[in-house]
Amino acid sequence: MFAAVTTVALLIVAWVHVTLPRYTAGLRKRVIAHAVLLLVGLAFGVMSAMLAGPAAPPWAVIATGMGVVHLPALCVLVLKRLRHSGQS
Repeated sequence: MFAAVTTVALLIVAWVHVTLPRYTAGLRKRVIAHAVLLLVGLAFGVMSAMLAGPAAPPWAVIATGMGVVHLPALCVLVLKRLRHSGQS
């Protein structure tokens, strides 16, 4: 079960980072968006892994935490895609 949840979380992370440049104007904004998402996701995942203890493997908790942090960005990017929005 851990592998399935981790796979979905990592697919979310990958999709967000692949799609983000299509809707973000300017290299600086893209770099900041990628960096903030990755750093906050990693911090959330590590803190969650420290709190989870032996309940789950740390690698699975870290990856799932990163996926959770990327969910709002996924929703925004999906809405932008459905509306055929340009870069902002």
